[in-house]
Amino acid sequence: MEMLGNKQIIFFTLASTLFISSIAGNSIFQTAFAQSQTTPGFTVLTGEQLKNNPFATNILDRIEQSKILLAQLQSGKKPMTEHQKFIEEQRTIAKERLNADLARMNKQYENYTPRAAFGSFLSGINGTYHNLYWDQFNYLDNKIQIARSAMNDVLQNGGSYQEARQAYFKYASMTKVEMIKVNQDLNIKHGFADASVQKMFDKYGKLPRTEN
Repeated sequence: MEMLGNKQIIFFTLASTLFISSIAGNSIFQTAFAQSQTTPGFTVLTGEQLKNNPFATNILDRIEQSKILLAQLQSGKKPMTEHQKFIEEQRTIAKERLNADLARMNKQYENYTPRAAFGSFLSGINGTYHNLYWDQFNYLDNKIQIARSAMNDVLQNGGSYQEARQAYFKYASMTKVEMIKVNQDLNIKHGFADASVQKMFDKYGKLPRTEN
């Protein structure tokens, strides 16, 4: 009933506006006609004449507002109240401030991030191995990002905190077999191991036993 009442009010407003505009329009045209002594018929006010006529401008504004309300109603979208508009504006402002605070915080603590700490750790290691270590770091960092995304997906879809934790650990954890394979591939990539030699090791990093 409330939704129906709102529609009735809107339609009533539209009808009233159109009715008033029709009367006002006739009044404007009749005035123009009365002032025209030489030309039969109606004289239509256009351009600068409309701009200089406050009453006509007000009516046109009301008609445009009515068109907007009608379009919103026909699309099934309920027009926002002034209070709702205010709330949306405050939300936008709050979001912008939050993003600014986060950017400032990230800048302030950028030297304390895991990447910065790892870079500091590598400063004491021979530069020959830096690319190898960075590839290892990036591999793990990528797993963490995927795990966080999986955790957030669970929470956003109504999952429990326990389910979110399980999703996180599922993607963030690394088995021994995976770790050995990653290290083998990266050592081959950076020239610290020979591919033919690495093939001799099994998935657990061990050489096959030979019988004497």
